[in-house]
Amino acid sequence: MNQGRVLHWFALLVALGAAIVFLGLLTDTIREGLPHLTWQFLTTAPDERRGGGGIAPEIVNTVVMVGGALLVTAPLGLVVAIYQAEWQGRVHDGGVIDQVRATWLSVPSVVVGFIVYRVAVAWWHWPLSLATGGLALAVMNWPVMVTVSISALKRVPHAYREASLALGATRFDTVRRVVLPAALAELIDGWGWALARLAGESAALIITAGINVSAHWSVWGPGETLAVYIWYVRTEGVGADAGGVAAATALTLMMFIAVTLWLSGRLADWRRRAGH
Repeated sequence: MNQGRVLHWFALLVALGAAIVFLGLLTDTIREGLPHLTWQFLTTAPDERRGGGGIAPEIVNTVVMVGGALLVTAPLGLVVAIYQAEWQGRVHDGGVIDQVRATWLSVPSVVVGFIVYRVAVAWWHWPLSLATGGLALAVMNWPVMVTVSISALKRVPHAYREASLALGATRFDTVRRVVLPAALAELIDGWGWALARLAGESAALIITAGINVSAHWSVWGPGETLAVYIWYVRTEGVGADAGGVAAATALTLMMFIAVTLWLSGRLADWRRRAGH
């Protein structure tokens, strides 16, 4: 048996073991959380004094913050990617933009949270809120958007660009009318994965958005999300049903991520079919 076959079987066993562990954890979460996952749970606010309650504000906060961060960073990331991939002609490994992007991708999210807290809260005097948390998510997501956009642009065959330029189109028109439409399906796919990634963030948001919700929703009010609420209930929750509430919230978050990925995948497939 050669070395490659040994590595193949080792990797397969590791993957199988990880899958078994994941299924075990998922089964336990479903068993504990499913009885609490009711319509009332999804449409009411938490009630810490009496225990129980729901997660409606946390769902709204998650959608607003994650969606807002994506809306801000997707175009910014695309602009940088277009400059690197189309105007420079190629992505220069080791360039200033790439060094900043690689460094920012490696920074732990809790560190990003502390930086945003220092700037937005300590210097600008913003409260712990949806706005501050959304800023933290945007700062975290920008390098991801650049990476996703570069990957999508590089998948467009170079012959498309050559044909457009040969017909007399400018580089700007080529990017706008040829490259971006051809890359749109891959961009949608990447945006979906980025949104799902942001939905599970908690460390940076604990510092910047807070761990509670206000009676009257506002972008300047506390912005506890589903991921933060799971952490809070598991570590600080005192109700008798804290375990079940945390598990039900985790199931809700997983469903949110699954729906997000499904929708982005369907939209990307529709775009590919429309392009043909």
